Amino acid sequence: MAKYTRTEAKQWARAHMVGSTNAPTTPFKADFSLDEVALAYNVDRYADIGLYGLMTGGNMAEGWNMTPAEWKRYTEICASASRGRMMLTSVILDPSPFAVIEKARFLDALGYDLIEVINPVIQLRSDADLYGYYKYLNDHSPLGIVLYQTPTAGVVLNHGLLDRLADLEMVVGIKNGLSNPADSIALRKLCGDRMVVTEPMESFYLWDSIVHGAQCIFGTLEVIMYGRKRHRFFELVKLANAGRFDEALPIYRELEPMRDLLAEVFMTPLVTRNTYALAPIKYWMELLGFRMGVCRPPLAPRCDERVSERIREVLLSTGAIVDTDLEAA
Repeated sequence: MAKYTRTEAKQWARAHMVGSTNAPTTPFKADFSLDEVALAYNVDRYADIGLYGLMTGGNMAEGWNMTPAEWKRYTEICASASRGRMMLTSVILDPSPFAVIEKARFLDALGYDLIEVINPVIQLRSDADLYGYYKYLNDHSPLGIVLYQTPTAGVVLNHGLLDRLADLEMVVGIKNGLSNPADSIALRKLCGDRMVVTEPMESFYLWDSIVHGAQCIFGTLEVIMYGRKRHRFFELVKLANAGRFDEALPIYRELEPMRDLLAEVFMTPLVTRNTYALAPIKYWMELLGFRMGVCRPPLAPRCDERVSERIREVLLSTGAIVDTDLEAA
């Protein structure tokens, strides 16, 4: 059951949408079936390394490419392996509000904290229809709703509509995935008093926290991807939250090669071609000791050697991995 009542949902989100919530990829076996053992292992490790929040079921997790039965089993394993150690958010990609509510009730029974709902991907385009969609979710969801603003859905919610949605009791936040920090700044000024406006871009967090009042990073990979340099990321966030820019900036620059690598192998294909290049991410995570396996068709199952070599080179040169990690992968 939810940890808050409907009237407490916004306050709960304001207090608990903090730290860093990561959205990792999902391990599949060579026959493309869900690797349940590897999934449980990974989730346990995410908690052990200090990840505050786990985001499951989204585009990064290949949630769009699971059967309903697989999605349920995957979600059950994530909840069980977490054992209450991380804030749990599930992305829901369904265009039907009835399917969203069915999943929300299932997630609530598993102990999830929030749902993150993508912009409707078919049919609904007018402000009136979009508002009606979220109003139905607001009236029936047992869990607080984080809006998942992404052009991947084919429709972007305008600020006037978002201002109205922020008034809904169970709409508690938004992941503003437009790759446009200026839009997040403007949105926070417009309705940040009624919902938590988050940026998924860790590269912006140092400035966003100190200057623009950001309180979390929601939905990327920064805790996981930094490997043995993870402690430096935690130091960076602590300093950013304290407003100590001069001390944080050298750490920010120290981690920059890995941000550039993420942009090269994942963010650039996503932003320029709307392509989720997940095989490089899975290879990256395997080098860090996680169990990933292959991507499901129609995605490329594995990372090509040229990109793999590039990932190894950067992670070794930055100290995110050492030679023994390479040998163990």
